[in-house]
Amino acid sequence: MKLFRGYAVLAAGQTASRLLGLFAFAWLARVLEPDAYGAAEYVIGIALLAGTLVDGGSGSVGVSRAARDPGDLSGLAFQILVVRLIFAVAAVPVVFGVALSGPLTIVPKALAWLFAVSLLAAPWRHEWLFQATERMGSVAAAQVIRAGVFAGLVWLLVHGPGDLVAVGWAEIGAVAALTGYCVYIQHTRITPLRLTGSLGRFWALVKESATAGAANGVWAMAQYAPLLAIGIAIGGAQTAWFAAAARVVGSLMVLPYVYHYGLYPAVARAAGRGGGELRRLLSQSCRVAAWGGVFVALALTLFAGPFIVMVMGPRLEPSAPILRVMAWVLPVALCSGHARWTLTAVGAQSRVLWAQLAGLGAVVTVALLLGPVFEAVAYALAAVAGALTLWILAHFFAARAGLHPPPFTLLLKPAALGAALLLGVRLTGAGPWLSVAGLGLYVLAAPVIDRSLVRDIAAFGRTARAAGAGGDIEPGVEKSA
Repeated sequence: MKLFRGYAVLAAGQTASRLLGLFAFAWLARVLEPDAYGAAEYVIGIALLAGTLVDGGSGSVGVSRAARDPGDLSGLAFQILVVRLIFAVAAVPVVFGVALSGPLTIVPKALAWLFAVSLLAAPWRHEWLFQATERMGSVAAAQVIRAGVFAGLVWLLVHGPGDLVAVGWAEIGAVAALTGYCVYIQHTRITPLRLTGSLGRFWALVKESATAGAANGVWAMAQYAPLLAIGIAIGGAQTAWFAAAARVVGSLMVLPYVYHYGLYPAVARAAGRGGGELRRLLSQSCRVAAWGGVFVALALTLFAGPFIVMVMGPRLEPSAPILRVMAWVLPVALCSGHARWTLTAVGAQSRVLWAQLAGLGAVVTVALLLGPVFEAVAYALAAVAGALTLWILAHFFAARAGLHPPPFTLLLKPAALGAALLLGVRLTGAGPWLSVAGLGLYVLAAPVIDRSLVRDIAAFGRTARAAGAGGDIEPGVEKSA
């Protein structure tokens, strides 16, 4: 039960931080001009990607080493601090240079410097210590503090197009608050903060962190590649429109993460027991996830216009066509997670990495081929293509390993029904009440079209509880999953 309480707290923290982040960017979308909003999203995307690379895999390595030798937390924290400082110092000029590389994206130099310098705070935040010492409440609190301070400062400091640089100061305030909290918890409740210590086996730590962090880096690159590509190649309002749609979908991507994080203990135990248990669990779960994911994507597609205006403001209403495309990343991510997390459960992270590399390649290829013709919509198509490629490769590797990944056909019926309803709404006139009727018809028709749906919903709950029985399990899942 301790694991599931920790999971619930972590899920609540993830959800709250995503909502606070969405509030902050909805405010920015309303008070900044589209060009300025696109510039802010562009430089923030660069900084977040760089932050992932600065962290590398040192956090997951720290957790595993702490589990083997709990008495060396202080020395391990010092070495990880040094590793991250090296990466952060190297990343500062890179972030500044890339932020100014978009010829049509107007990024003030002061804004680029503020986000670049903010990376120097990252090495001092040892959230991995919270995980290693089972302080999931502290992990959740850290997420909420960062997002809450950023949202609050954005609301206080940014009131018009001339306040774009203030977004950078909001970031500085947020990372300062987060770093202060993490250092305080570490120093007072876990292990004293040390500025000196032994560097024995330091290069082994660097090598292990780089290897462990490769999948995280590739995953982050795949997420931010479309935004960075459109910022460099097109810039201007197109960047803002794409970023607004990506911000909405990115906020909702917490759903696949929370879903599979909660399912992971049951998947890990079923994989260990063998037999038909894993096959049943994954098949039942994927059927439920496919119907639920398509429902969310269908709702976003039908109501993209009013939803964008309600959340991001009327200036970014041109984001609606992009949101209609990007929404379909969600059901794909929900379904592909079964293969990816099962591979992680059996220690096949390298296979997940190869699948992620293929997904990144698909993102870049589609963006380059279609970008000059379809502009921002092409980059949304690239995101969907990357998600599909990742799913196909992860499924292939899981099948070769005998892990019984759920068949692709489980997505066909909900996708076909969703497509038919979309076509019907478009042909008869896309009125709001007709769109609501379409969603209602989807819910009513689902158990009729898929006779196994209701049975599998009930059976899935029983199978998951049975597979997860027998004690708690530490997921140890990397961000890449």
